[in-house]
Amino acid sequence: MFSGLNKHQSKKLAAVELLRQEDGTRDRTLGEFARLAKSIMGVEGCFVTVFDNNFQYIKFAENVPHLLEKMPVDEAMCQYSVLTCEPVICQDTRLDERFIDHPLVQRGVVIFYAAAPLTTRDGLALGTLCVSHASPVMPSPERIAQFIQLAGLASAWLDTWYSVGRIDALTGLPNRQTLLKEMDRLSFAGVDEPLVMMIFDCIDITRAYELSRYLGLAAVEKLLRNFGPLLRMRLRLTPDVPLYAFAAGRYALLVNNKLARTLIKRTLALPPTRAKIAGDTEIPLRTHAGYASFIPNQDSGQEVFRQAVSALHEAIRQGNTVQAFDAVLDGKRNDDFRLLYDLGEAVKNGGELYLVYQPKVSLHDGRTVGLEALLRWTHPQMGDIPPSKIVALAERTSLMTAITDWVTAEVLRQLICWRSVGIMLPVSINVTVSDFSAPGFADALEAKVLAAGLTPADLRIECLETEKVLESATALQELDMLKLRGFKILLDDFGAGYSNINYLRRIPIDIIKLDRTLISQITRDTGSRVIARNVIVMLKELDYLVLAEGVEDADTARLLKTFGCDEIQGYFCSRPIPPAEIAGWLEQHDPFSSM
Repeated sequence: MFSGLNKHQSKKLAAVELLRQEDGTRDRTLGEFARLAKSIMGVEGCFVTVFDNNFQYIKFAENVPHLLEKMPVDEAMCQYSVLTCEPVICQDTRLDERFIDHPLVQRGVVIFYAAAPLTTRDGLALGTLCVSHASPVMPSPERIAQFIQLAGLASAWLDTWYSVGRIDALTGLPNRQTLLKEMDRLSFAGVDEPLVMMIFDCIDITRAYELSRYLGLAAVEKLLRNFGPLLRMRLRLTPDVPLYAFAAGRYALLVNNKLARTLIKRTLALPPTRAKIAGDTEIPLRTHAGYASFIPNQDSGQEVFRQAVSALHEAIRQGNTVQAFDAVLDGKRNDDFRLLYDLGEAVKNGGELYLVYQPKVSLHDGRTVGLEALLRWTHPQMGDIPPSKIVALAERTSLMTAITDWVTAEVLRQLICWRSVGIMLPVSINVTVSDFSAPGFADALEAKVLAAGLTPADLRIECLETEKVLESATALQELDMLKLRGFKILLDDFGAGYSNINYLRRIPIDIIKLDRTLISQITRDTGSRVIARNVIVMLKELDYLVLAEGVEDADTARLLKTFGCDEIQGYFCSRPIPPAEIAGWLEQHDPFSSM
C-alpha cells in the first residue's frame, strides 16, 4: 500500500531506538547477565552493546578500559557477530586479522574476546553480550556452550522486556508510555533546554473503521502499520530521531527547537496519503499535526501530552496542516468542557435552568395563538448563558435528551397551571434529531402528555436539524408517529442557509417557521421582498400554515400580512417573558394597535 522501509528494518530501528534510551532497571539486568557470562568464561571483563545502522553503543561495561560509549559500526569488534548473527570466540585477538589493528587489542586491553548476538524472536541482531580478558584464554566447549546459552536467555529476556508495555503491538514502535518515561527521565536529569512535542494524525480512526468495512481488518491494520515508516521517510528523519506510536494512526516526536522548525516546514509540504480501496480507486488521507513547546525540568510530561493533543485537535477542527498549542483556544475548549459538566449538574439539580415563553400572534385577527418555550440558564459564576451555547454544548452528548426531558416536564407542569386559570394556548418545544432518533420517542411523549391530563393538541413539536432528520429512518418514523397521535409539527428555521424544498414532502409538517434571515430585509431590499413573498405563496399553495419569526417592527408585519403569512413571532409582538407574566400580557397586549 505504501513504499518505504521494509518491515524488518522498521522493527529493528524501533527496537534500537528503545534500547538506546536510558533505563536503569533494564541496564542493571543486562549488567547481571554480563557479569554471569564473565563468571562462566572465567575472565575479567564484560560489556553489552546495541547497534543501529551506523553506530555501536555500550549499554553496560565492567573492567574494559578505553571502551568508547559510541563508535562507528565498521570500527567495532562486535560488528562481526551482529552482521553474521553468530557467536565469535577468539582466544587471542593479536592473531586474528579481524582484530589485530583494533585500538583495544593494540593497547592489550582485549586479548581474549567472545561475543554472542542478542537477537529478537524474528532473528534480528540488536547487539551483543561480550566478555574479554587481557591475556589469551582457552575456554572449554562446555563453557562456550553455556556462554552462548546465556546470551540466548538474555535475548529472550530483552525481547520480553521490549514487548511488554514498551512497544505498540501493531507498529512495533516505542509507545506512548515509553515516550512519557523518556520525558520523565529528561525532567529528572534537570534538562532545561527547550524541546518540542509533535503529534501527527495520519487517519481519523473513525475513517479507519469505515475503511475496514471495504478493505477488511487485515488491510486496515497494514495501512496503520505502514504510516510510521512512511511518515519517517517523508519527514526525512535520521535514524537517531525516535518515532513513537502515540495512538492508532497517530505518531509523536520529541525534538529540539531547531529540528522542530525544519519538521514543521516539511509537514506543511506533506502530500495527501493515497490509500487504495479497490482497483485504481484511492482515498486521499490528510495528515494533521499539533505541537507544544516545553522545558523538561519545568513542565510535566502529562501536561505536555495534553497541550500537544489540544493543538492537534484544533488543527483538525480548523482544517490546518500544522497547529501550535494556543493557550487562549485551549482555555476556551476547557471552559466549554467545564461548562458542559455544569450544565449536566444544572439539569440534575434544578434551580439554574428555567423557561421563558414567546407569544405567537395571528396576522389575520391579532389573537395570540400559541407560545414557544425557550430554555434559559443562569450560571452561578458566569451569569446568563446564551441558548445557542447550551445547544452547542449538549447536541453531541446524551445530555441533549436529558434537557429535552426536563423541558418537556416543565412545560407540561406549566400547561396544567395555565389550564387551571383558563389559558388554553398550545406551547411548542424544540426537539433535536437525537431525540427523534430514539425509538419509542413518540409513544413516550404521548404517555407523558396523557398522564398530565392533557392532549397532544396542547403540545407542539418544533423540529430542529431538518437535514439530519432526513438521514435517520428512525427519526422519520417517530415524526410520523407523532403526527398520527395528533401532535402538530413545526419546521424551524426555514430559509436559513440551504433549505431543500424536497424535504417538505418527506417530513409530516403542519407549520413552517420562516427564519429571521429570510424576512429581516424585506422592508429595505426589493430582492428580499420578492424572495419572501414567493416563498410564502409557495408554502400556502402547499397547504402549510406559515409563521415568521424574528419580526421586530410593524412595517415588516404589515408586508408579511400582505404576502399571506399566517402568524408572526418576535420582539414586535413580545420578548420572551416569564410564565408568571403571561396572563397579564394576554390581557393588556395588542400588537396590532401600531399597525
